[in-house]
Amino acid sequence: MKFYRCELHTHTVSSDGKMTPEELVDRATECGYSAIALTDHNTVAGVKRAVDAGKKRGLTVIPGIEWTTFYGHLTVTGGGSDVLWRDITPDNIDEKIARAQSLGDVVTIAHPLRMGFPLCSGCHCVYDRAKLAGADCYEIWSHYYPNEGVVAQKQLAEWLSFLDKGCRMAAVYGYDWHNRDDVPPSYACTYVGAESADGKDVLAAIKKGATYVSVGVEADCAAIVNGREYPIGSELPAGETRIRLTCTKSEDYRSDKPAELTRFAVVTERGREEMPIRFGKTAEIITTFDKYCVVEIYGERKREEQLLAVTSAFYRGGAR
Repeated sequence: MKFYRCELHTHTVSSDGKMTPEELVDRATECGYSAIALTDHNTVAGVKRAVDAGKKRGLTVIPGIEWTTFYGHLTVTGGGSDVLWRDITPDNIDEKIARAQSLGDVVTIAHPLRMGFPLCSGCHCVYDRAKLAGADCYEIWSHYYPNEGVVAQKQLAEWLSFLDKGCRMAAVYGYDWHNRDDVPPSYACTYVGAESADGKDVLAAIKKGATYVSVGVEADCAAIVNGREYPIGSELPAGETRIRLTCTKSEDYRSDKPAELTRFAVVTERGREEMPIRFGKTAEIITTFDKYCVVEIYGERKREEQLLAVTSAFYRGGAR
């Protein structure tokens, strides 16, 4: 398994983006992505062009759409869904999520706590959270300056609250990519641990929760139980659990790079434990949990300590 740099939330001129499907593929290739998903608002008009351009450039393009409703936005990737956004209501959103998943698609709650009306109708999600509990992913970070500010803190907290209720949602980032961004502001990446960068493998890995989001950091993180190593997203057996972590800098990250790492934390339903960490040095924490364990990585960036990366969970207990 290898972690591939992916972007799962993009737009083109087929909706409100500034790039053609071909230009998006060219730019994504230049920026070092292994796979992207095209998720234009309520249309798949640009998907075939993007997929064809990706084949020529050696970039995986996953068909997708963004359900853009007055009550919230969800990205749906895989290309199998027959759900029309006009048919989605607050009463049936759970049924529509299940329908898309039954056809092989991955459903993500997009930028759920971003400012909504009148700035962006539907960008702030007001769907009943209980009806969203079956979604595959949650955008804990989104768009520019993703790890900074109150919205990022609240989205992370809400995602953890889903995990605490027993939901199994992968943590992802949504660039919500509309512009070329030659000189990009602060942004993040979603890393997906898959067998290959093929679309089917990437989607399968996301469904398993083999993801982490990051600002300029690449992470090697595993749980060790009874001498056996488990990747992010795994269901762990009972026993003492060691969380092992090694981090390196993303040298080709195109915005403000982190200067140093400071600490990492394991966050469980029982609380949190922390210890210092440095780039290139392996650190371990022994922890105990019954539901989930999430790893957070902190470091110095822009002359302040920031949360630089968050993994999806390791799990114990029943599935969704």
